Amino acid sequence: MAALVGIIFVAQGYRWADPLASVFVGAAIAFSGVYLFKDNVHYLIGRAPDGPFLEKVERSARSVEGVLGIHDLKAKYIGPGVVHAGFHIEVARGTLVEEADRIANEVGDRINQETGCQHCVIHVDPAQDTAKQGQRR
Repeated sequence: MAALVGIIFVAQGYRWADPLASVFVGAAIAFSGVYLFKDNVHYLIGRAPDGPFLEKVERSARSVEGVLGIHDLKAKYIGPGVVHAGFHIEVARGTLVEEADRIANEVGDRINQETGCQHCVIHVDPAQDTAKQGQRR
């Protein structure tokens, strides 16, 4: 619109209208860019969800039969209302790979149902000795 107004004024002999319209268009683009950056900067820097969300993820994971522990939970927003989470679950030593995979899939499904987190990377670890486990955490 500003460019059209600038062309009309230039056609009528006002040579200053073209640079003025260009400055106006440039300022509009700059303000739009600042507004978009301000709205999306927390996605760019990986803002973490609040504590209650992380507690809900941990509670959901621990509620699945076969999960003995959870550690290294990390989560961040990757879009509006979209969270990416990654963590390790511990299962009993000697658990078959197929059973561990079933447990991990059930954990992912339960977290999706209870928190809406659709992007979960779940690593399965054998449970550690309780003495070593206390040292690790």
